Amino acid sequence: MPTILARLEQPLMKVAGALGQQPHLNAIRDGVVSALPLVLIGSLFMLAFQPPLLSQGALDWYTGIHWVSQLPVAITILFKLITIFVAFGVAHSLAKRYGLDPLSAGLLAVAALLLINGAQSLTLLTPDGVAQLKSVGSVGKEFVTKGAFLPIANLGPGGMFVALLLGLLIPEVQRLAKRCHLEITMPDGVPPAVGRSFSALIPGCLVLIPLWFLVYVLGFNLFALFDLISRPLIDLSTGGASLYLVLLVIILIDSVLWLLGVHAVAILAPVKALWIANIVANATQGTHHLNTVETLQFFIWIGGSGTTVVLPFLLLRARSASLRAIAKIGAVPALFNINEPLIFGVPVMMNATLAIPFTLAPLLSLTTTVLAVNLGLVPVPTLPTPWTLPGPIGAFIATHGAWQAVLLSLVNIALAALIYWPFVRALDRKMAAQEATTG
Repeated sequence: MPTILARLEQPLMKVAGALGQQPHLNAIRDGVVSALPLVLIGSLFMLAFQPPLLSQGALDWYTGIHWVSQLPVAITILFKLITIFVAFGVAHSLAKRYGLDPLSAGLLAVAALLLINGAQSLTLLTPDGVAQLKSVGSVGKEFVTKGAFLPIANLGPGGMFVALLLGLLIPEVQRLAKRCHLEITMPDGVPPAVGRSFSALIPGCLVLIPLWFLVYVLGFNLFALFDLISRPLIDLSTGGASLYLVLLVIILIDSVLWLLGVHAVAILAPVKALWIANIVANATQGTHHLNTVETLQFFIWIGGSGTTVVLPFLLLRARSASLRAIAKIGAVPALFNINEPLIFGVPVMMNATLAIPFTLAPLLSLTTTVLAVNLGLVPVPTLPTPWTLPGPIGAFIATHGAWQAVLLSLVNIALAALIYWPFVRALDRKMAAQEATTG
C-alpha cells in the first residue's frame, strides 16, 4: 500500500493541481455554492409548509391556514427558479477570475436565460375589468384583460445544464470582445458604473441577438436540445446498477484524492451541479433521484469523506498519547461532518494502515444504501439539508421525517466502526511502540 500511494502521488497531484486551478470548474463550483443558501432557505419554507410526522388529516387542516397557504410562493421562488441564481453565480465567478466586470456578466447570463425561456401571452376574463394579471381560476365573462406571464418549467432543476453553459459563455464572449477591442470605453471622468454599463453593450449584443435569432426566428428549443445531452447524466441519478457505478466512481475519486492530501471539491464541481438539480427536483417534482449530496453526506460520508465519524471515538481508547490527543480535537467536528483535523492530524493522508478502511467503509455504506432504497425500505432524500448536521439527524430531515432513514444511517455508522476497528488497533500498536521507543 505505501508503494501504491507513493506511485500514485506525483501523477495524481499534477492532475488534481491542474483541475483545481481550472477556471471553468471553479466557476461552476462557486456558482452552485452561491445558490445553496437560497435552496436551504427554501427547504425551511418547505418544512414549514409540510411538517414531518403529521397525519394526513392534520396536514390538510394545517395547510388550509391562510399564512401557511402562502408558503408555496417562497418555495417556488427559491426552488423552481434555481437556474437563475446559478447562471448569475457562475458568470459572476468566471468573469471575476478573468478580471472582467462580474456584475455585468451575471446580469447578462440571467438576461440570456430569461430570453431563451420566453414569455407567454395570457388572456383572462374578469368580472370587474381591472387591468391586472390574476391567477388562473374561476373568472367572469364580462371583460377581457390581456397580459403575459413567465413560464418557469425550464427555470428549475431541468434547466440547470443550460444555466451552467450560459454562465460560462457570457464571460468568454466578454473576454473575446475585450481582446478584439470590441467594447465601448468611456472617458476617465465618467463614473465607473456607467463605464461598466457601456462596456457590456457589445458583448451583450453578441450573445443576446444570436440567441433571440436561434429561438424565435429559427425555432430552436435550446432547453430541449440540451436536455437530450444531459438526460443520460440525469438518468444515472436513479436507482440500479448504473447509479451504483456512478456513486462508486465518485467515492473512489474522493477517497484517493483525500489520501493524497488533495481536496476534491473543485474536481467534483460539475457533479455538485447535478446534486443540487436532483434534490430540487425531488423536492418540487416528486422525482426519486438518489444521486444527491444529502444521500452521500448522511448515509455514506457520515462524519466526512471516508465515513470517519467513528474514527475519533475509536482513537479515544488508543494507548498512543498522540492519537488520543487528535481524537479529542477531532471528535466534535466529526459529528458535524468536518474531518480535516483527522485527515491531517492522525494523519489519514498517506497513511497505508487507514487507506483501506477509509475507502472500504463508504463503499459498504453505498451498497447498503442503494439496496435499502431499491428494496423500498428507505425513501430517497427530498429536502435540501445543511451538510453540517449529524448523519442520523440530517437523514431524518432530508427524507422529511422517515425513521427508516435514521436507522439506515445508524447501521452504516456501526458497519464503519467494525471496518475501522482492526486497522485502528494496528495503527495504535505501531504508534504506541514508536512513542515508547522515543519517549
